[in-house]
Amino acid sequence: MFLHALGIAVMLLAAPQAGVESTSAIDAPPTAWLPSTIAVVDSQDPDLEWKVLRDPTPSALNRGLQDRSVAQLQRHLKRLGVFRGEIDGEYGPATAAAVVALHKLAGSERSDTWQPEDWTIEVDHSAILGRHADEMDRIEVDIDRQVLFVIRAGEIAAILPVSSGNGELYWSKNGGPGGGLVHATTPKGDFRLFRHVDGWRKNYLGSLYKPWYFTPYYAVHGSGSVPAHPASHGCVRVPTWESDHLDSMLKLGLPIHIWDEPLAQPQSPEPPITRTEPAEPTAFEIV
Repeated sequence: MFLHALGIAVMLLAAPQAGVESTSAIDAPPTAWLPSTIAVVDSQDPDLEWKVLRDPTPSALNRGLQDRSVAQLQRHLKRLGVFRGEIDGEYGPATAAAVVALHKLAGSERSDTWQPEDWTIEVDHSAILGRHADEMDRIEVDIDRQVLFVIRAGEIAAILPVSSGNGELYWSKNGGPGGGLVHATTPKGDFRLFRHVDGWRKNYLGSLYKPWYFTPYYAVHGSGSVPAHPASHGCVRVPTWESDHLDSMLKLGLPIHIWDEPLAQPQSPEPPITRTEPAEPTAFEIV
């Protein structure tokens, strides 16, 4: 049956038939982000495939929204590895942080607003998995994109937004005898987690939640302030709720690699160079 209201034709949903499972409100595809606010489902289709009748401009999803479209977004973010919270349909801090993490991965604007075009974002992690591939369990911190990857059994288990050292000068106890000014930089290189504190730890620079130390002075830790840009004194900040999840994924001795160079893309091998005469040593070569 069709209704004509405001010039829009709408197909009424047929009542569920015997043997066909109906779709609950929380599981139904959201209409807020669909290319139309009017969609239909063919009850004869066992997959309950949603179809769109027209194509106006879709809507964005923002903090504070609470409906089934957000629940669908949370499921999508969980499949992509950036969300570990409850599927509750509430666009709160955890959902917003996951959106920022995906935007960082994609190289788009680091906003916590979900735009309609974001549904098409696809991220290739092959370059990440190719780094230190001989270590099946490890942490990779991409300073350039401000994200952290937890890799377990050779697969990406979690992707977290981070905030690293902002490069500014600050006074530190470790800045020479009696303390002094140092730059807020996150050390780059290959480390291992060697110390963990369960709960909050406070020092003269602030509070660290469940820190995992990779040097005597720097740690991956939870914080109430994790902006989309570098803002720490040098530690790798993650949202506090993510620190709770990390407890079940990290262990002492786990390798952690911190780097900021662009990801290398696979290239064709260069053809071999054939020399007809021995090369003359340059002034910089040692012979």
